[in-house]
Amino acid sequence: MKNNLLPQHCALFPLLLTLPIALSACANTLPLSHSNECKIPSLHGNVSLNSSCVYHQQLVITASHTTLNCQGATLEGSNQLAFGIVVNSKGKPLSDVTIQNCKIHNFTHSGIRITSDIAANKLSADHQENYRRTPTNVKIDNVEVTSSGRVGVYFDDYVTHSILTHSVIRDSYMSGIYLEHSSRNNKIIDNQLINNGHESFGKGKREGLAVDSSAYNLIEGNRFESNGAGGVFLYKNCGEHYSTGKSVIRWQHSDYNVIKNNTFINEPVGIWLASRQNRDLSGFDCGDKPKDSSGKYFWDYADNNLVEGNRFNGVGKSVHDDGKSNH
Repeated sequence: MKNNLLPQHCALFPLLLTLPIALSACANTLPLSHSNECKIPSLHGNVSLNSSCVYHQQLVITASHTTLNCQGATLEGSNQLAFGIVVNSKGKPLSDVTIQNCKIHNFTHSGIRITSDIAANKLSADHQENYRRTPTNVKIDNVEVTSSGRVGVYFDDYVTHSILTHSVIRDSYMSGIYLEHSSRNNKIIDNQLINNGHESFGKGKREGLAVDSSAYNLIEGNRFESNGAGGVFLYKNCGEHYSTGKSVIRWQHSDYNVIKNNTFINEPVGIWLASRQNRDLSGFDCGDKPKDSSGKYFWDYADNNLVEGNRFNGVGKSVHDDGKSNH
């Protein structure tokens, strides 16, 4: 970002942002407009935002060992900016990032996205290399993400060992939370996912939490209420939009996940394992081989998952299991 966003007495410190005191001082001395708008520089080290500010910009974290404490400040996208906060490794190792106490409203894509930013056609055939170049150990706590134009909080492909806790995700146009292909060992704990997924660009309603070819995750103690299609759906994406060259054939299935002690209220379906097993996907432009001659149906996989201790109130179907060896 341009240095002219800083007061003159802070302009000498753009390379010293790893110092928490220097950054906090600059952020807090920025002049406030009548609507409490603020600007902040790039994010490194320990960063605290001004709780009285409304930030009309996208925040991008590209450095390991970064903590962003919004202290209750608001990030406002005004349905014009794509992302509120992006943790972006840019294809290099990145770990130990914390985001906490943020209010993130009205971004056209996602309130928070964790990503390597590696294009689908640039991913390595070596899965371990992709994991190495993708963010890991990202902690998101006590955030409020509302009215995202697509997914509220997006764990992109190959994200691992990351956690979302004590947060509210509501009114997302698509799914509230998305665990993308090849991600694993993530935790979604003690959150509220409310009223997400009622519109999805002509493809029907979506679920509160989408687990798309993602494995070994823990989903515990969350409240799912009034989401469009249901609470938690596990499936293997068929490689949709394959002819665009921007899709990836999934090698990992949605297996070995633990879904326990969650509450589901007013959902069409609470938990659906292998939710696309019997769905007509003829309009999805799938890259997988169809299981029928008409090309409508594709094999779905969500196996060896553990579902226990969940509570259901006003739910059409509590658990729909189209997978194998689920308990």
